[in-house]
Amino acid sequence: MQKDLKESFKCTCGKVHSVPKIEIVFEENAFKNIDDFFENATYLVDENTAKLVETPAARTIKLEGSPRVLATMENVEKVMSQLRSDLIVSVGSGSLTDIAKYAAHLAGKSFSCFPTAPSVDGYTSCVAAILVNGEKTTAQAVVPKKVVVDMTILSEAPIDLLRAGIGDIAAKVTARLDWMLSNLLIGEPICDFAWDQLRDELEVVLDDSERVLSRSKEAVLRLMNVLLVSGLNITIVGNSRPASGAEHLISHTLEMYHEAINEIPPFHGLSVAMGTYVTLKAYRVIFEDVRLKRTCLTNEERFRVLSDFFGEEKAKRFMNLYERKIEPKQIDLDHVRRTLKPTYEKFLEKVESALEAIRVEELFAQYDPEFIVKLILVSNTIRERCTVLDLLDQLCLLKDFARKVFEV
Repeated sequence: MQKDLKESFKCTCGKVHSVPKIEIVFEENAFKNIDDFFENATYLVDENTAKLVETPAARTIKLEGSPRVLATMENVEKVMSQLRSDLIVSVGSGSLTDIAKYAAHLAGKSFSCFPTAPSVDGYTSCVAAILVNGEKTTAQAVVPKKVVVDMTILSEAPIDLLRAGIGDIAAKVTARLDWMLSNLLIGEPICDFAWDQLRDELEVVLDDSERVLSRSKEAVLRLMNVLLVSGLNITIVGNSRPASGAEHLISHTLEMYHEAINEIPPFHGLSVAMGTYVTLKAYRVIFEDVRLKRTCLTNEERFRVLSDFFGEEKAKRFMNLYERKIEPKQIDLDHVRRTLKPTYEKFLEKVESALEAIRVEELFAQYDPEFIVKLILVSNTIRERCTVLDLLDQLCLLKDFARKVFEV
């Protein structure tokens, strides 16, 4: 990992952070003898990962989903009902990892993982994204005891999962900008430690996007390392703020929409890439003083779109969340620009280049332009987290921005 850290330390944010003991093992061809790495484990697989790794049949839970398994509360409960040991090991990527570590949390068991793709930062994080009654929730989960990384498996992951990993890691830049913005606007405490751990390697990985997609083991290893550090940052800080901003709100809203109409959403990192694209465009409005028409979005309009997406009951819940948001007492755009400018300018072209490498425009092309407008208009209602979408909302620019996002 990036640095040797003490078990606990006093951070510049004023808190004492604890660093979990996670054993991370890098072993070529570990898939051939996975049971050597985990003692008396119950393994969680799906139809795809079961073909990659041979696990003991008597201690393997296989979830089925078409075309893939989703991290739903129903699947968490299935796993809990079939647990036969004190350790559960996920053999998969984002969804199986979230299911396993949340099931372990609820059942009071230990959790470890065998990642099959460098697609998400959730392997070392203390949270899980779970769909509960059709609503995406970020729940406290178990931190892994051990992560076994097999570069043979990772470098041969499906290309869309490699694209997803680049999308998820590019999002750390917009997440950082949003955290800094929230600190300025509403005084949310900010932790520089998390960014310091990530920043330098993040630069290299973004520049390496094409090599990741060409399956260079060195580039894939760098990507996986940064994803592991990002997940560890979430665990150390105690919430997803270091890794999640407006781009994840857009991603979660998009994923919930698909799930509400019984469709399989894009891989998480790909929907996050779409969110990162929109979030960067929002910052371009702020930094380049893009001229937009000032038209406030009314709560009636917001509620109507939410109802179209999720039905009236969920729309009311999201509106309650939105109305509880802390509004800034004043907005000093010059101060915002001065504070965020170094990070924005250093990473703007790198993130844009990474998004271009994974062909983010193809992801948007799958949707009607009017749907994208609505997605942008309501994504800041699903969490109380302050982001650049709230800044545009406060400035009465969000409505016009949503319509002109591809022109900015």
